[in-house]
Amino acid sequence: MAQREQHERVKRMDRWAGKLLGHKAVVVAILVVIAAASGLAMASFNSRSSGVSFERSDKASASDVRAAGDASPDDADESSAKSSSATEVYVDVDGAVVRPGVYRLKDGARVSQAIDAAGGLTAEADVTGLNRASKVTDGQKIYVPTVGEQQAAAAVDGAESGAATTSGAGSSSGLVNINTASAAELQTLSGIGPSMAQSIIDERTQNGAFASVDDLMRVSGIGEKKLAKIKDCICV
Repeated sequence: MAQREQHERVKRMDRWAGKLLGHKAVVVAILVVIAAASGLAMASFNSRSSGVSFERSDKASASDVRAAGDASPDDADESSAKSSSATEVYVDVDGAVVRPGVYRLKDGARVSQAIDAAGGLTAEADVTGLNRASKVTDGQKIYVPTVGEQQAAAAVDGAESGAATTSGAGSSSGLVNINTASAAELQTLSGIGPSMAQSIIDERTQNGAFASVDDLMRVSGIGEKKLAKIKDCICV
């Protein structure tokens, strides 16, 4: 009797254990399903997050490319033009050269290079006073004189300087130099009007300078009386 009861209890315990195991299997299955669903949800979320980030990156890159594309052609041309203008100069080469004219040279070029661009020097060129090693500047005019041209210019300058000195000496003494005085200066003399002043200038121009104040009587209309009035006011 006792053994039968014990056997029945064992059977009941086995049935409970089976039921419990069945419930555990269901619970485990549910947990597995939940875990799988959670994994899929996380994977989908990560994929979407990655897609958004990638899309923003693409948009930023496209914006950068558009900005660079918009600025590139014009800026490149402008930069090229500035660079070109900054490295070139224009000079006018004239005088005793083969081909006088305006030439474009690189910035920092020398006068000798400008002359070479103009075909070089002619046989009559005189470069004695020309510094061919100096650098040219934009808009500069380079003139190469011929042989004898500089000497002639120097002679003219010397003559003008001497005349100015003589005139200055006469003026400083308060006397009018009848060889260098202008028509206006001659008219400051008593009895000398515009017509007479011009006659004095014509006489010294056509027949040479007056050697003395008395030579002024070479001018028609000036006699001893008129000369006597101005003699103390003039010199040669």
